Amino acid sequence: MNMNHESKKVKIIKRYQNRKLYDTQQSCYVTLDDIAKMIRSDEEVMVIDNKTKNDITAATLTQIIFESEKKASQYAPLFTLREIIQHANGSISSYLAKLGAFPKEYIVKAAQPSTSRTTQTESVIDKAAQSYDTAKQSIENRIAQAATQENNDDNYTTLPVPEETPSLPNPNNKF
Repeated sequence: MNMNHESKKVKIIKRYQNRKLYDTQQSCYVTLDDIAKMIRSDEEVMVIDNKTKNDITAATLTQIIFESEKKASQYAPLFTLREIIQHANGSISSYLAKLGAFPKEYIVKAAQPSTSRTTQTESVIDKAAQSYDTAKQSIENRIAQAATQENNDDNYTTLPVPEETPSLPNPNNKF
């Protein structure tokens, strides 16, 4: 047996609703810095949302990178940050993909839409569009009703304008 090909055991970190991260192997809470140290020491880490059981490793690692950037003494050049926002909609992943930083297999896999996610997204978009149309129609109806009522309403009367301005009491007058 060759000991050089040790299989790495994936360390599971659970993220709870209160944002606490729990290392299931060490049975203790950890911080984002602790996870960064694990990764730097070449440990395989997977972060799971305890409630949904979804893999949130990528989001957690992105958060670690973001926190590191905030602490950095030197930021990325402004033209690069602007480029990310302008041409990648603010997504560093999209920007890196455009630069060719990902393997081709990853890009092909990421480009294939998940049918359930696509259906859910389309459903949300359809509901939002219907809600917008309903709200727009309601506003247009209320404006039309107000305009009709204003034109037909005889309750509007003009107040008489006094011929002479009444005199106001003079505080300098002695009583």
